[in-house]
Amino acid sequence: MTEVLGKSQPLRKKTDALLLSMERLRQSLAADVPGRECAWAEGVGHALAQLEQGLRQHVEASEEPDGLLTEVDQTRPTLARQTDKVCQDQGHLLDQIAALRKEVAAAANTFAPTAGLREPARCGAVPDFGAIRQHAEQLLTELQQNREAEANLILDSIDTDIGVGD
Repeated sequence: MTEVLGKSQPLRKKTDALLLSMERLRQSLAADVPGRECAWAEGVGHALAQLEQGLRQHVEASEEPDGLLTEVDQTRPTLARQTDKVCQDQGHLLDQIAALRKEVAAAANTFAPTAGLREPARCGAVPDFGAIRQHAEQLLTELQQNREAEANLILDSIDTDIGVGD
């Protein structure tokens, strides 16, 4: 067990970066939008970029030869399926982040000054900031659920490995 804990140090730094980027996104989402549409969208876009980078680093660190997911007992079909699902879900989360970044960039462009003057938005082109906020909050919820599933998977594997409950 100390071997597994010793291997988690690099992953812990990546996980801390992921947690920090999740918190930055929460803070960006909580900022007021009215009158600050462009600044809000740019702030959320920057936070999403950090979140994407943090999740990519977390995934890479987890799947490295000495990463925690490689410590999961793949001879147990249940744990192997759970590992596959966690990894697959992380891929979907990265796709969601990319789609949300595009949505936020479009919102920022709608309110971006053009040649020093703001042009009025075209009919139907005004972004729904409430929907953007809702999508981002759902993303954070799913990301937290994935992190919990990953932690439970690792704990289940460790418990089996050291024979807890025997």
